[in-house]
Amino acid sequence: MVDFNNTLESAVKSVLKWEEKQIITEATIIRDVQGKVSLFLENEQELTKNYITKLKEILQDDLKGFFSGRIFCQKYKNGQKVEEPRIKIIKSIIEESREEWKTEDGIDFYICERSIAKKAWVNATQDIKPVWSYQEAEDSNKAKVVTFYSFKGGMGRTTALAGIALNLIEQNKNIMMIDMDIEAPGLSTLFFDDIVVKKGLLDYLIERPLNEQCDIHNYVLEVTDPALLKENDGNLYLMPAGKVDETYLQKLARIDYQDNRENNLKDSIKKLLEELDNTYHPDYILIDARAGFHDMGGIAVAQIPHGAVLIGNGSKQSWDGMTQVIRTIAKGNTEEFSIMIVDSMCERATSEKAIEQRKKFLNMAYTVCMENYYNEDQVMPGIDAEGVEHQPEYIPYDSELMQGFELFSDGYNDSEIRVQAYRDLLTGSAYKDITKRIQSWFGE
Repeated sequence: MVDFNNTLESAVKSVLKWEEKQIITEATIIRDVQGKVSLFLENEQELTKNYITKLKEILQDDLKGFFSGRIFCQKYKNGQKVEEPRIKIIKSIIEESREEWKTEDGIDFYICERSIAKKAWVNATQDIKPVWSYQEAEDSNKAKVVTFYSFKGGMGRTTALAGIALNLIEQNKNIMMIDMDIEAPGLSTLFFDDIVVKKGLLDYLIERPLNEQCDIHNYVLEVTDPALLKENDGNLYLMPAGKVDETYLQKLARIDYQDNRENNLKDSIKKLLEELDNTYHPDYILIDARAGFHDMGGIAVAQIPHGAVLIGNGSKQSWDGMTQVIRTIAKGNTEEFSIMIVDSMCERATSEKAIEQRKKFLNMAYTVCMENYYNEDQVMPGIDAEGVEHQPEYIPYDSELMQGFELFSDGYNDSEIRVQAYRDLLTGSAYKDITKRIQSWFGE
């Protein structure tokens, strides 16, 4: 089956099937921002409409939705080449960016990759409309979607998500984890060796719109390591960001963030969540969002979930970002949408200094929520109120987890013991408290 990775090679094979291939000397394969392929041909004589139609039919049959339907070539009149302005412009553009690739059957093949940059984070004025209603999630008719976000990297966001997932499967819940940190993927490395990951979210977002026959199972892994899982655990699934190989950057460059105003990316993610819910029937979908102000992170945090876990620390930089995120959520907030603020990698509350730092964090959370989140029409909670948005949860610093860890074994006893020890750390009191808080959002 054709996919992003083999599209270019498939296009070459299609050209070589063409009966009129001896007419051309060069073929430039142009791949656009969506991953679709067009051709620019250097031909030594006129290519009739019938010849072009035959080539289009071959490409359409071989490439399916990955073929754009466009073939450009030199025009001739009375045996003489005609320099059409449009063809001249296209030729000048591709010659600046194309790369030599290979020569087959006397034809020189070139590649021209066309991509765009990413832009805006989120439209703060639009209402939050989760992928499906809060009521459906609360009634367990649909999965509960929760996003984990940190403004700064290195805050323990991915670790926290893994811990909450393990706490939930311990209750026999079925969990789907999604790594939406496509520019710095890491969730899959906690649960799998790199060799196991073949495809993921990035592949799905590019391939699914072009091929409706894509099987969702090709993009999802099931965690089955007996060293990590217990007998009565629920099912644990993971959609990685993708395989970070020589094609990853080309795929990444084709996520069209500039179409955010038309909700193209948001709609694609919603379709993904619907397909995951219909196929795997998870109780929770946990999303690992990109740090910073990023389009993918903005959608994951403020446009599709039922709740968000916001992870930071007491630094000014962290709070500057956290404040803006909370303000953004509040502008479109519904009563059902919940947030939780987490002070990550803090000191354990065993000294006066640590207790004082927690008080400062609480005061800051209270101030930010009072100024940016709480509605003036509602009864304002006191600073010591429990279970409300400004009341933080705390994840103490743990050197064992900060040194890098893996939740899969190599089959040897020492490795299995190590994995079990990490699970014990991630199902400790701090992560259990966050898990209980999330479950309370949905009446569990």
